[in-house]
Amino acid sequence: MPAPTFTRAAHVALVVRDMAVSVAFYERVLGFEQASERREGPPEARHPRQLVRHPDSGLVLGIHEPYERSNDRFDPQRTGLDHLAVTVADRGALDSWIAHLDAQGVEHSPVRDAGYAEFVSFADPDGIAWEIWLPTA
Repeated sequence: MPAPTFTRAAHVALVVRDMAVSVAFYERVLGFEQASERREGPPEARHPRQLVRHPDSGLVLGIHEPYERSNDRFDPQRTGLDHLAVTVADRGALDSWIAHLDAQGVEHSPVRDAGYAEFVSFADPDGIAWEIWLPTA
């Protein structure tokens, strides 16, 4: 029996060390906008969660701090998320992203060619890896 279908991604939830720093990064660097803020958990330990939405793609990030602090950074070598990738329409858009990352002071890789896409990699303040992809195949 084939798997049922779904229509689109709803959101990606990210655990970060400092929610304010991360939300500011996603707004400033990737153009996300505040969607909502809410607190989760039992009344005695409400846990803040910030939702940010990208206006063009509709991608939503749920950003929250851990219930218990570990102060560790993201590690793509552990089981779990390796990176997040978003696509652009053409090489001009990829070059615009490179210029934008440079202007924002965000370190990034040079353009890499995977044979089916060209891409640039960078990381958020917690080391969560992102890629800007230009599919070529």
